[in-house]
Amino acid sequence: MTGRAQSWVAHLRQGGTTPWLAWRGDMSADPPTGVVPGAQQLELLRRINLARESSAGPRGGHDGLSTQLADRVLAAPAAGRGKADLPLMGLETPTFGAQPVDPATVSAHELLRVASVLLADDLVALGADPVRTTWARPWRLRYRLVGDPVLVAHWREDLASRGRPEGGPRPFLVAVGRPLDELLAHTWTQRCFETGSTPWTEWLRFWRERDQLPARADLPASARRWGARRPFVRIVTDHDRLPRQVGVRRLPLVRVPGADQAELARRIAAVVGLRVPAHERPALMRTLQHRIPDTGTAPAVVPAREREWVAASAARMTREISRAGYAVVGDLAALAPRTEPPAATGPGVADQQVLDLAIRMVVDPGWRAADRRVERSVER
Repeated sequence: MTGRAQSWVAHLRQGGTTPWLAWRGDMSADPPTGVVPGAQQLELLRRINLARESSAGPRGGHDGLSTQLADRVLAAPAAGRGKADLPLMGLETPTFGAQPVDPATVSAHELLRVASVLLADDLVALGADPVRTTWARPWRLRYRLVGDPVLVAHWREDLASRGRPEGGPRPFLVAVGRPLDELLAHTWTQRCFETGSTPWTEWLRFWRERDQLPARADLPASARRWGARRPFVRIVTDHDRLPRQVGVRRLPLVRVPGADQAELARRIAAVVGLRVPAHERPALMRTLQHRIPDTGTAPAVVPAREREWVAASAARMTREISRAGYAVVGDLAALAPRTEPPAATGPGVADQQVLDLAIRMVVDPGWRAADRRVERSVER
């Protein structure tokens, strides 16, 4: 049986796509010797081979680059709390630990544990994209941007590249607001593309159980944290009027990453944190945010069971802003959660969607090209 397993490994290394239970043990190939890889690695490699076939058609041969990728997949560990690889069904049954499985039944969650390691290693090897800046205009308006993390992160980069970085003496604090359900989703999304986070629903539950808002979603708390005095604070809910608050004529539109992109980034960030010092991870993850392929998936959505708490939190934040007397550019009513949320209010994006994106990135390395930098330009 070990010989049959080793011949199947050789089949997969050569680009094969036959499932394990359908493999009849063709021993004509020169099978590798040694320990048989785990079921997660083997099934992921088979699915990568399927994706390569569907994207480029059947191949007449198997090049060295493909073999190198296959070896990387088979040697990659499965990220996550030191869990052992799953043994292959049909081999000797271990007396303890994980039981053998049919690779075809391995969940997308388990396959993502291996795929995230591959992508994290690719990202670390790629390195962080340089930040585009230019000399600061001495006549620029002094400001500091807080609020919606996805929009603020993109606009900070854009303004710095135009010679208008934030900061300076006595800056205006400009807090970018939006409906609180979206603001929470954007806060979690941007955290995934910086230092990583817990899964979306767990993250929301953490804050709901404490009846608190995360720091970057709490606009009045941001003003207090920066010590901004009332005349120097602007709460902006009308984004069409935001450019004037930072001293420019226009700001670029920003597309919020989809839920599958954020979830994959969250998993990759956990591995990147083991590969590089903590201070290097945010720059690498921002590079991923610029380069990750767009799938058209909608951003994360607050589940229906959390919407009552979100509405109460939005009302509380609105009262705090009114009592503090901060200037409002727009309407504070815009901080209330949307009354008609999208239909997708389930627990989050499916693991299979995230796995499809991960395999796409493994198969097509175009996102690692030197001049590859995806501009997000759909939604503010």
